[in-house]
Amino acid sequence: MRTLVIAGGTWLAMAGASLAQACDPSKPCSVPEISALEGTAAVAAVAAIVLLAWERRRRAA
Repeated sequence: MRTLVIAGGTWLAMAGASLAQACDPSKPCSVPEISALEGTAAVAAVAAIVLLAWERRRRAA
């Protein structure tokens, strides 16, 4: 159950911003561009946080 709650929360956090429509649907909206370097850095930051949390749990057990 806990895994489902975490997965649902993650999906909501990711999909909420992407599904929000703050402008008129008949006009194109400007969106920020993310370069490959910025995207890789963001993925690396998330991976580092996950690995740190995993290591703390492993050492505590």
